[in-house]
Amino acid sequence: MNDTVAPITPITAKTRQAPRKAAFFDVGGTLVRQALWNEPGLAAYLRHAVAGDLMVLMSSSPLPVVAPLAARLGADEVLTCMRGQGKGYAARTLMREYGFDPADCHAYADEAADLALLAEVGNPVVVGDDPVLLRHARRGTWKVLSD
Repeated sequence: MNDTVAPITPITAKTRQAPRKAAFFDVGGTLVRQALWNEPGLAAYLRHAVAGDLMVLMSSSPLPVVAPLAARLGADEVLTCMRGQGKGYAARTLMREYGFDPADCHAYADEAADLALLAEVGNPVVVGDDPVLLRHARRGTWKVLSD
């Protein structure tokens, strides 16, 4: 992890077609760690953005804290001030509003508090080494993204 990642060019609505699925990213620990880019998480984000997925940032922090990052990454949706079950409920609601099949959607998270978010999608990805999330990954078909 370092902060020497090249500048990011946002993927805008003008450069892509309507998304058919969503990719949810918990911000803290998944995209950013200790004010530095988490390179595996950032690489996953960029892959989904290039693929044309609806890019959703989720954070327990307030919008003024997350907005600069969302602008730099070109996020389509930013859902803030949520914890635990709230993230799962918000993801389910957003997928329903857009008409997305949850089985096609992805979620990336790094801590047990985000279990509800990961459980809502067909492609959950554990980022890092949280023991609770790793147990869930081993029991199911969850992927693990590590440094």
